[in-house]
Amino acid sequence: MTRPTGPDDQNTEAELSARDLIRATTDASYREHSELLYLMHELSRRVSTHTDQYLAKAGVTHIQWWAMMHIYENEGLTQTQLAELMQMGRASLGKLVERLEAKSWIERRPDASDSRVRRIFLRHAAIPLFKHMTDEGKLLFKEFLEGVSPAEGKRLLAGLRKIKGNALKASMNSAQQAA
Repeated sequence: MTRPTGPDDQNTEAELSARDLIRATTDASYREHSELLYLMHELSRRVSTHTDQYLAKAGVTHIQWWAMMHIYENEGLTQTQLAELMQMGRASLGKLVERLEAKSWIERRPDASDSRVRRIFLRHAAIPLFKHMTDEGKLLFKEFLEGVSPAEGKRLLAGLRKIKGNALKASMNSAQQAA
């Protein structure tokens, strides 16, 4: 099957597949960017699926681990701040926090300046969970990053950080325009 090359192309739409017609409407740069974001999405799904297997061994769900990582990275957040960070409703997050607290992995402490506010902190009982996930993470890194040099890894990380920053800005702009 021939692909359209320009306005002088002799092929009619009936001779071309839908895929070829769609492809003709985009340039190589668009297709590369599309592939980049698609691969990031697919990689994220594969990492999640792989990680979920390890999480099950530790008796923790994906959402619980995600919350624990956010708490680790941002210890002392309020429940409202954590809900915003995780893009969850406050009620749903409240139930999640209660489950984490019941496992003794976190605790809520009163804020020093406002007794109505409670801040979330890790407890020592969470250390074995983080140890398990660190050990499993090292195995995942070895498998998934095989053949990626340290220099390539640093460039990828820098690029992904830029993309994440741009995505956060775009999300904030969209939210402001919607308001």
